[in-house]
Amino acid sequence: MTHNIINRTTTVLFLIAASFIFIQCDNRTDNSNSAFNEEREEMASNLEDLRDNIDDKIEDLESRIDDAVDSDLKSNLEAQRNELLDDRSNVEQAIDDLESATKETWQTVQTETEELYDNVSSKLKEWADELQDQIDN
Repeated sequence: MTHNIINRTTTVLFLIAASFIFIQCDNRTDNSNSAFNEEREEMASNLEDLRDNIDDKIEDLESRIDDAVDSDLKSNLEAQRNELLDDRSNVEQAIDDLESATKETWQTVQTETEELYDNVSSKLKEWADELQDQIDN
């Protein structure tokens, strides 16, 4: 009889311990998913801000193209606008890629997204500097 009680108690304790372990593993997965989703959403938000910045630059360039009298300046501005349109398309694709990224594809998507963000951001900065130089001259 005592042996039966010990076996039942041991079994119950084992089941309780197994339940706690299962719950803890499940929580780690939730935390991991949460961190993954937060990082993905933050990157998507940064890209959306970049896209909005590109839209502003395109709008500004279109206004300058309309006002440009010098054909060389107008041609230069049109080339910049076309390149920005390509960059905007690439940013849109990166946003789509982020939204469809899985944990398995995350490293690749993250690296490509960071490179695109850095490249486009630096290009916008260079163009802003060049445009300011053109205005100053």
